[in-house]
Amino acid sequence: MDLTVNSAWNVDSLYAKAQLYIEQMEKNDPNDWQFGLWSTFSLEFLLRAALANISPTLLADAKNWRNLTYSLGHPSTKIAFSPVSISTKEVLDRLSELMPEFNKEVLGFCSHHITKRNAELHSGDPIFARNKTTDWLPKYYQAADILLKSINRSISDVFGNSAYVESLIVSLKDEAAKSVKNDIAAFSKVWLSKSDEEKEKLKLQATTWAIKQVGHRVECPACTITAILYGSPIGNVTTDINEDEVIQYQFMSPTSFECIACGLKIFGYSKLSVCGLGEPFKNTTTFTPAEYFELYTEDDLHEAKAEVEQRYFQPDFNE
Repeated sequence: MDLTVNSAWNVDSLYAKAQLYIEQMEKNDPNDWQFGLWSTFSLEFLLRAALANISPTLLADAKNWRNLTYSLGHPSTKIAFSPVSISTKEVLDRLSELMPEFNKEVLGFCSHHITKRNAELHSGDPIFARNKTTDWLPKYYQAADILLKSINRSISDVFGNSAYVESLIVSLKDEAAKSVKNDIAAFSKVWLSKSDEEKEKLKLQATTWAIKQVGHRVECPACTITAILYGSPIGNVTTDINEDEVIQYQFMSPTSFECIACGLKIFGYSKLSVCGLGEPFKNTTTFTPAEYFELYTEDDLHEAKAEVEQRYFQPDFNE
């Protein structure tokens, strides 16, 4: 028996609500403020559907355990109980950690778009009337595409002109590719103009610096010197316990790149992806068994024993 079938937090119910709001959105001209407002409503329900698809319990506000039972489809055991779900901010935070495709770039857009909705609804500022649709629509479709795929749906299932939607998603990649390639070419040109002596000095500095950084060491696409790729954690942590050490692994989704040799910096997954720096990398942390299990070492025990003896067993010089 599927206890979640009648729940309002079921993935199918939330998806159906998102579909309804997308239909309302597409009834308006893309340049009208209503188009933008309905897009924010649909986005929120796509976000919640994606999280419910992992588990509906993730939507429950943990302050009241009855919210958890409600999320599983159980009837209320308390009179006048009103189920409470987590905030949209919390939905975004959980998705960013549980869904590798939901990277910081997509998270940032969704957060900003929902914030614009709140400003539209709770202030006198006509947000969507004064903002150009072209500034946000491709990123909205990109986010919707990622969220729909996570629940085994597609763009063509919900949007009227799926070919147009897909073309706008592709345009984001084209823009990112053009921008980052121009940056790489500019920094490469400056690097090549430097003297061999200066290059060697910068190479040594960059190599030494990279060793000390917490990140993934890669080759700079502009100057080929060792640089650093930073990322945010995705997926589960894997733990290997051996006799002498405990090793934990977690994959990281690239978020930014920095090279101190030529000065090139790249921010955002789309730009990193188009220049070959978008592959997830593994972050490894090694512990001693004592550190991992929070055990006392032999030295710790001797030290603790000496402290106790000093504190409670002072010499008695009374005669």
